[in-house]
Amino acid sequence: MAPFPDEDRELYPEMFKFPKGVYEVRLAKPCGIIFEEVEVGKGVFVADLVEGGNAERQGIIQKGDVLVGVTAIRIAGAKWERRILPARKFGFDMVVNAIGSNEERWGCDNVVLMVERPGEANSEEVDKFLEFFEPPADTPWKLPV
Repeated sequence: MAPFPDEDRELYPEMFKFPKGVYEVRLAKPCGIIFEEVEVGKGVFVADLVEGGNAERQGIIQKGDVLVGVTAIRIAGAKWERRILPARKFGFDMVVNAIGSNEERWGCDNVVLMVERPGEANSEEVDKFLEFFEPPADTPWKLPV
């Protein structure tokens, strides 16, 4: 299952043009990434990659990258939805839960991560870009962070 169909990419090309220093990666689980919190409950960064793991084999994510987006599944009654969420302020547990929610039973054979590479990215531009993905305040997607 793709979080965005090709039709969306054609209709909204601006949302798929990432700021400099932002990389989107689709990884099978386990991802093979060791995350650490930037500050308790205030974002995570890539502390290391598991040797031979999915992220290392793919070759895009690097040590020091900051997680700024992650796909997650939200279940409400008999319905479910997958979307990418801005994750700059997610704590470690929330990141692990979001990654874990991308399960095959929901048609997900991967998890999509967006990372910001320090030294390449302008954090203000990245934050402005991520506003598009911010869930509306009146939905169950609005997570307490």
